[in-house]
Amino acid sequence: MLTTLIDEGLICLDIAANDKQGLFVELAARLKACGKIADQDQFVRDLWARENLDNTGFEQGVALPHAKSEAVLQPAIVIGISRQGIDYGAEDGLPSRLFFMIASPAGGANHHIEVLAELSTKLLEPGFIPRMQAATSKAEVLGLLTSPPPNVKVQVTASHQPSAPDPQDRSIKAQLNTLKQHLLFGTSHMIPFIVAGGVLLSLSVMMSGKGAVPEAGVLKDMADMGIAGLTLFTAVLGGYIAYSMADKPGLAPGMIGSWIAVQQFHTGFLGAILVGFIAGIIVNQLKRIKLPDSMSSLGSIFIYPLIGTFLVCGIVMWVIGAPIAAMMEGMNHWLSSMAGSGKVMLGAILGGMTAFDMGGPVNKVATLFAQTQVNTQPWLMGGVGIAICVPPLGMALATLLSPRRYKKEEREAGKAAAIMGMIGISEGAIPFAAADPVRVIPAIVAGGIVGNITGFMMHSINHAPWGGWIVLPVVEGKMGYILGTVLGALTTALIVNLLKKPVTEEEEVSTPDGGYEVIEAEGEAEVLAITACPSGVAHTFLAAKSLQKAAAKAGIKLKVETQGANGIINRITPKDVANARCVILAHDVAIKHRERFKDIEIIDVKTKEAIHNPEGLLARTLTGSKVA
Repeated sequence: MLTTLIDEGLICLDIAANDKQGLFVELAARLKACGKIADQDQFVRDLWARENLDNTGFEQGVALPHAKSEAVLQPAIVIGISRQGIDYGAEDGLPSRLFFMIASPAGGANHHIEVLAELSTKLLEPGFIPRMQAATSKAEVLGLLTSPPPNVKVQVTASHQPSAPDPQDRSIKAQLNTLKQHLLFGTSHMIPFIVAGGVLLSLSVMMSGKGAVPEAGVLKDMADMGIAGLTLFTAVLGGYIAYSMADKPGLAPGMIGSWIAVQQFHTGFLGAILVGFIAGIIVNQLKRIKLPDSMSSLGSIFIYPLIGTFLVCGIVMWVIGAPIAAMMEGMNHWLSSMAGSGKVMLGAILGGMTAFDMGGPVNKVATLFAQTQVNTQPWLMGGVGIAICVPPLGMALATLLSPRRYKKEEREAGKAAAIMGMIGISEGAIPFAAADPVRVIPAIVAGGIVGNITGFMMHSINHAPWGGWIVLPVVEGKMGYILGTVLGALTTALIVNLLKKPVTEEEEVSTPDGGYEVIEAEGEAEVLAITACPSGVAHTFLAAKSLQKAAAKAGIKLKVETQGANGIINRITPKDVANARCVILAHDVAIKHRERFKDIEIIDVKTKEAIHNPEGLLARTLTGSKVA
């Protein structure tokens, strides 16, 4: 299908554009000139709509922008080569040079899915990408697309087999990785609420010029919009963690339970995360109960959400809510007892608490302690006001100092965090803390401590019950306040970047070659695999093709199920599981129906490992055995 959608008029050997928007316009213009699209502007908008879901730039300088659009008259592919490279936001941080733009009619067949699957095979051929990037004629480009892949025989020998890790360690690691993926799924849905709510609230405070939430007029309305977003995000976080674990039946228990935990028991976003996991576990257990055939259709839309919501909310209200509330009250009393201690000790306590959960209950105890004494002891807010803004400013600075350690959505969240930090909204750092709490929370706590102590020792006095630089007009000792903010943010940025690893591997990796076999029949495969990525397209297919090719060379019968934008393809059945010795789960998002594989060995990896090291993964399956 690939070559039927390309002709010489749809090949651009030297793209003039130097940014992403220019690229989209230039390649869309070729589609318009060739009569493939009716409305160029509409198609570009649809490309951006797809791009905003997940970046289509990949390693090795390749990007695959695509869209289903009402503007498309005929399915087509336009190929572009940039000699200078374009900053496309690729995962490895390098410029993209080879572009395949796929136009597919809305409402028709999923041409883009089929083409991406076929392109995946070509992109995995050794030397294909550099030869395409170096092509000097349109005939050469077409020739590379139609040329058969080389058939180089590769053996998987014992020397390439990695030492098998302890099964228990691997199981624990796999479980932790799965929990992280559920957490990331919830975080990705939460971010728009924090960004929209935080920026609206920031703007209202900034435009009022008083360092406080406006109390009347349009600015108050804007502030209410922002507060709504910052109120809803915890419910969204908990709800979508549960959704990731238990599909739609988990959504209501997760959201309602998180709302009650945060609003009634003041648990903050950490409580929402806990409730989301509890909801996912409970609903998954409920789904194991076999319903009569007459009631099975009601399970997902009525029975599981209803019972799940009751059980989750019951746990929150009658089990964990009261202890959390008592702990917060005890913390408040303890903090009051520390008021007479030295500035360094008190600054460390207040700074760490203010930064710890970014607007959550621990933060509220510390900030209220300072805010309620702003008229009599304004020096307390001089330090706490700094600690309020250090977490978002520190994480924004971290994304600037080391962008390769953060995904594109996190780098974008860093920009919003900078705005929120300047206006004194700690929640700007929550997307980072929710996605990677083990590394981020210690870093922001350390930054909060440094900033708060600096403010105290530099005798900064803040007469407003607010934080950030928006209150500078009412701050005495401005240089100390600014210095504390800078030192705190820098501390956070340096620590978190020291702890975090780059998002992508730095070393060069080779891609597999040769042909592959697609097994669809039931019960024939000795090894199973599932591939899945956030967009459900490129990495999903690349990982599947890599594993299929490597299996064919190694003489291993492999069946691959893809969970992607086109649904579940080549579904693995109970008969497949019964006859297979192990399953490879290559994924960047949670696998659906993972419970199918409870009785066989699981090799749990990222899609990148399946793409770049399929032989090593398959070598591990040679020692796999059925679990009794």
